[in-house]
Amino acid sequence: MIKASRFLILSALAAIALSLSIQSFAQDAPVTLKLWTISGDADAEHKPIFDAIDRFNAAHKDVQVEATVITNDDFKTQISIAAAAGETPDLFQTWGGGQLQQFIDAGVVRDIPELTGDVEAKFAPASLSPSTFNGKHYAVPLDLAGVFLWTNTTLFKDNNLELPTTWDNFIAACKGFRAAGITPVQLGNKDKWPGAFWLIYLSDRIGGNQVFSDAFNRVGSFEDPTFVQAGAKIQEAVNAGCFEEGYNGTPYDNSLIGAGLAAMQLQGTWNLGGLIAADPDLVKNSIRPLPFPAIEGGKGDPTAMVGGTGQAFAVSAKAPEQAAAAAIEMFGSEEFAKGVAEAGLIPSVVGMDKYVTDPIVQAEAQALAGASSMQLYYDQFLPPEMALVHTQSTQDLFGLSITPEEAAAQMEAAAKEHLDVVPTAEATAAS
Repeated sequence: MIKASRFLILSALAAIALSLSIQSFAQDAPVTLKLWTISGDADAEHKPIFDAIDRFNAAHKDVQVEATVITNDDFKTQISIAAAAGETPDLFQTWGGGQLQQFIDAGVVRDIPELTGDVEAKFAPASLSPSTFNGKHYAVPLDLAGVFLWTNTTLFKDNNLELPTTWDNFIAACKGFRAAGITPVQLGNKDKWPGAFWLIYLSDRIGGNQVFSDAFNRVGSFEDPTFVQAGAKIQEAVNAGCFEEGYNGTPYDNSLIGAGLAAMQLQGTWNLGGLIAADPDLVKNSIRPLPFPAIEGGKGDPTAMVGGTGQAFAVSAKAPEQAAAAAIEMFGSEEFAKGVAEAGLIPSVVGMDKYVTDPIVQAEAQALAGASSMQLYYDQFLPPEMALVHTQSTQDLFGLSITPEEAAAQMEAAAKEHLDVVPTAEATAAS
């Protein structure tokens, strides 16, 4: 009997010890933050992002960041599915604008009160504005981005063609290169967003950025003559032979311009990394990021740019309390900003000019600093349902399957359906 009692006591003590051990393990286990990024191995942002994550994980035993790469083309779909299922990662890529605003309205993300005071002052205002609603910040920005007409100036010189400072010069250059057997412009519009840059810039140069702002705020219309004329200019470029064969079915890459087989490409600051990887000597000697051509008689300021935040990270409403502070620590540091600059990008952290040593990146930064306004990409700014109409109708314009009037009418119909509430963000962010 005594032996049985002793056995029971020992068993009870063992159970208590096991329970305490499990509790201790649970308390010692680190908080894991799930992060989704679009930056794969070949992307310029990949190394600085993953270096920042490695530094954070090495410095913190109680909090660890676990990153997953989602390809850019799949990301919007994947994050929407995750949000609908209530399974958004703790930190995830955002460009700000319409989709982020929908996530805010649906309670999918939370604001970041840590981005105030001295912390807010660390970041360039233009990098915060696409993710700022009603005075609250909803994302930690990584870099500033702008869209330039990447131009092989040597090809222009060798073929006695004028640089594309105006639309007329651009069209003349396209015809000259086509006659010489050189692809004038690499477009790569399979995924639709590269072609959308052309419509945004043309609309801005023709009518000024107020036309889009008025249409979005419903005091104007997406059937404004500005948008019709922009569509007509796209089709003028198509008919002039400006783009590579099968441009609406080829993906975005640097295969032609990077090999010296195309003279121009309208792409963002992220384009530099791919060009350098293709041929660093060509980049050094010939490639220059030029502003989009001016339109003769247009009302738009020729210094106005398309761009905004390159990448930023939003915080899920369900994320652990450490998530926002972790994002700020990872992506708001000088070491991270240095890595961004070394990758050929423009840091969102202010005062990092000393790390921007590449002449091309310096030129980009100067252009962004001197821009009269910064128009966020329409497909990011607009509500997702309307963004789809925008990108599809623009691709159809490039395919000559619809008229400029039909494209404008499709956008206005979508606006009437999806812009029936007073917006809470400005359509154009000052640089």
